Amino acid sequence: MSKIPLSLTPSFSWGCLVQSQSEPLQRFPVAEINKRAVPKPLKRLEPSYAASTPRKRGVNERRRNRTLKQHVRTTPPEIRRYGSICIFLSFIFLSFGALWAAPAGLTEALPVQQMPRIKPDYSGVRIPPNIAPMNFSVLEAGSRFFARLHSSSGQAIEISIDSPKIEIPEKAWHQLLRENRGNRLEIEVYTQTDNKQWKRFATITNTIASEEIDPVLIYRKIHPAHSTWSSMGLYQRDLASFKEEPFLENSRFANDCCHCHTLRNNNPDNATVVIRSPHYQNSLLVISNGVAEAIRGSVGFVAWHPTGRVIASSFSKPRLMLHSARNDMRDIAELEGWIGYFLLGTDVVKKVPGLSSNDRLRAFPFWSPDGRYLYYCSAPNPWTNMATITATSHATAKYDLMRVSYDLEQDQWGQPELILPVSETGFSVAQPRISPDGHWIFFCAIPYGCWPTYDSTSDIYGIDLVAGQAAGKYTARKLELNSSECESWLSWSSNSRWVVFSSKRVSPLFNRPHISYVFPNGECSKAFIVPQKDPEFYDSLLKTYTIPTLAKGPITVPEWKLVDAIKHSGRRPLSMPSIQVVDPAQH
Repeated sequence: MSKIPLSLTPSFSWGCLVQSQSEPLQRFPVAEINKRAVPKPLKRLEPSYAASTPRKRGVNERRRNRTLKQHVRTTPPEIRRYGSICIFLSFIFLSFGALWAAPAGLTEALPVQQMPRIKPDYSGVRIPPNIAPMNFSVLEAGSRFFARLHSSSGQAIEISIDSPKIEIPEKAWHQLLRENRGNRLEIEVYTQTDNKQWKRFATITNTIASEEIDPVLIYRKIHPAHSTWSSMGLYQRDLASFKEEPFLENSRFANDCCHCHTLRNNNPDNATVVIRSPHYQNSLLVISNGVAEAIRGSVGFVAWHPTGRVIASSFSKPRLMLHSARNDMRDIAELEGWIGYFLLGTDVVKKVPGLSSNDRLRAFPFWSPDGRYLYYCSAPNPWTNMATITATSHATAKYDLMRVSYDLEQDQWGQPELILPVSETGFSVAQPRISPDGHWIFFCAIPYGCWPTYDSTSDIYGIDLVAGQAAGKYTARKLELNSSECESWLSWSSNSRWVVFSSKRVSPLFNRPHISYVFPNGECSKAFIVPQKDPEFYDSLLKTYTIPTLAKGPITVPEWKLVDAIKHSGRRPLSMPSIQVVDPAQH
């Protein structure tokens, strides 16, 4: 059977009938239309009234209606199914046929040596094979735009549109990535000027990785102002699509604070959320195998033991400080910092031996994947003698990277070990995160303190733990994923091949989630921003992303259960130990 000759190339061609540059009317997949066979023409019906002598109008109308009813009953089902479609498409082809296939004149396009400027910058990146379509806007001048995405196998994707926004069809995108793991993904961009001349820019080349990224990203969104926020929430995003849904919004509990979410081994069935609430009291919201419970008490940054039996936490007194002259005026000083832990079900907080004295500050505990070590950051405490405090005292708090061993079965701790001293690096260590395979530890490096999210100089460094253990000395290096702006809040994918982190490279005020591939040797690919359906989505979003966390799936406990746990009056309290303040002069 013959087919409608719509596409001139073996590709998915997508055209838009455009009412305005920002409002496409309709989009049609040409490759799908090509699959539809043209039905055989109807056998001509000769109604009896056509050859009869004129009669009364009423008689003719009745006969005409009977004939039409007979026509409908005798029309084959496939004709009825496709008839209206073919009539509509015939009109479209006659009126707008040029928009359906690759536009005329592309073969005579003038070559441009440089790659096109696109936003977001999706050029020279390594992408997961399960990522959502990486839609982009072409920043080059033009009245019409054409993009072709192709790889070694499968059908190419072609988009022809009057708008500079290139939106890629999800089904075709995922098929192309699925068939080309480990291969290059090439993007050809054409623009047409007002004189109908096409320009062809140099090809953008990306790489499709073989390894997938964890499918869900969990993060908090909040307005960046330090004193005027009222709404915030924790959200989870399906990275293979553009679906985002909240799993806890503070509008459900008096607009109080929810933050510092943590997962055990990227598992959404074991999670914690820190709640700061003057209305319902501070608590630690614990999600464990479908059950949500809030334990009353104030905790800091929480770390799950890999077995799920122990939770370690920092206990601190953070204070907001404001600089008089800096791009970001905010700063956080820790006035106290010790580390404790408790067994789930006991709610009795114990001090980690050697990690509770007041002569040092401690923050950001994080377990090794085998559960044998607890890593943390530690600095001399400049606040022990308030009589000697000056306006710059907080700048003397520079954190070393340290760890302490732990025997879970015996509930015994070893002696603290110095892993990366400030005396050798010159910078302060914050937010350490260990790869699930135990090979790498990535962290933020800043001039002082342990809050990199407000410091534009914050960069991410890495340590090879395997090489350091063998050599007896650990060294750090600056990673390739950095920019000239602040990087912070890093999370690993469960296969140790991907990291996601917050970056202010797009705007110095707003954190945005970025993804980078980590090679087996620890090198990182160029980072790219998490895709959105609208390429200009981030330009108008006045909220910042914090603690982006990769997960193997979504948190499935309903929000109402989380809110009920937060508000429940019968919550058990954490039993806190007494903390002895040690005079630094004794050490």
